[in-house]
Amino acid sequence: MIGQSLANAGDVFYIVALISIVYDMTGSTFFVSLVPLIHTFSTFLSGLIAPLIIDKYKLKNILLYSQFSKMILLFLLAIYSLTFVSLYSIAILFILVGCISFLDGWASPARNSMIPRLVPTDNLIKANSLVSLSDQSIRLAGWSLGGILLALLHPNGLFWITFSLFILSTGLMSLLVDPKQKDTVPREKTSIKQALFEGWQIIFKNRALRTIHLLIIFEAIANTVWLSAILYVFIQERLKVGVQWWGYINTSLFVGILLAGIIGYKSAFLKERLVPTVIVSSFFVFLTTLFFGFNVFPWLALLLIGFNGLFDQLKGIFLQSIVQSSLDDHLLPKVYTAQSALITICFGLSTALVGIVSDLFNVVYTFIGASVFLIISFVIVINMKDTLQMKHE
Repeated sequence: MIGQSLANAGDVFYIVALISIVYDMTGSTFFVSLVPLIHTFSTFLSGLIAPLIIDKYKLKNILLYSQFSKMILLFLLAIYSLTFVSLYSIAILFILVGCISFLDGWASPARNSMIPRLVPTDNLIKANSLVSLSDQSIRLAGWSLGGILLALLHPNGLFWITFSLFILSTGLMSLLVDPKQKDTVPREKTSIKQALFEGWQIIFKNRALRTIHLLIIFEAIANTVWLSAILYVFIQERLKVGVQWWGYINTSLFVGILLAGIIGYKSAFLKERLVPTVIVSSFFVFLTTLFFGFNVFPWLALLLIGFNGLFDQLKGIFLQSIVQSSLDDHLLPKVYTAQSALITICFGLSTALVGIVSDLFNVVYTFIGASVFLIISFVIVINMKDTLQMKHE
């Protein structure tokens, strides 16, 4: 967790430095917008071929080598930004960004698949809550700290800090011991086509996984309303307050998410009532999204988005634990790679759609649309609740 936390912090810092360099060099928001676009596209492509990597290498080695490769690429990025970067060679900068993002498509499924190998099934909810707590804490603090470091050290200094964090992260990944590696039974060789589609086939055939991934599809589409660009418009058009409220609302959202991690770790009561918790959380995510869209009171907006983050993250932790307990160790990474590709493509397409709706109509309609997808998700949870059970060792 410490190693991945350092890597997550490095990822935030490097994006902060990258956006600063691209904007200073071009003065164009279009070029800045290419950074997340390249990241999304590269991660999606990586997720598609990740099953081939997972079939060939151990999970620990995938984590280790992806971290090491990112470390090398970040070193090259730091050298390039210090000496060679210019408006005419910006394509090289974007190629390096694409390569770094490509490696994320392997590392994330490998990390999530390692968790049930390192802890007993009875502790999965606690482990996932801790990982969530760590991830969201870094996300909450990373952008602010990255901005401060950027002002003090400039982009080049921030790149070198990122490189140093990845050195430490790679070292910690090398110390990782997989206790179940010796118990892994060698698998028969499969064709490339079979390997690529195996995760999708598992999801389609398994009722619990099929239910959970239906939820993931609808919620990935709905979650685009929380994009910074949409919130910024909402603050101006509906709440009619200053730009500082954009920061307040984002902070409130992440505080709710942090509380979910703490509750998931501490609450034995909710662990014993997993399905009711998922049902209640699904309903409140729908309710808070709908009320937020119609609300015009700034302080109420803070409460609504905080509770939305709390219930959404709590539900996510529990569903993640169900997925991890439902599959054999060698199949889980395949499902996670398919899941990652699914989330990326749904979120990417719906991001474009929500922007069009917001421009053509009113920003309130984006929240109404999101609420429709969330109520569909809630109905699915109610109808398929019998499939949402953790399997214990």
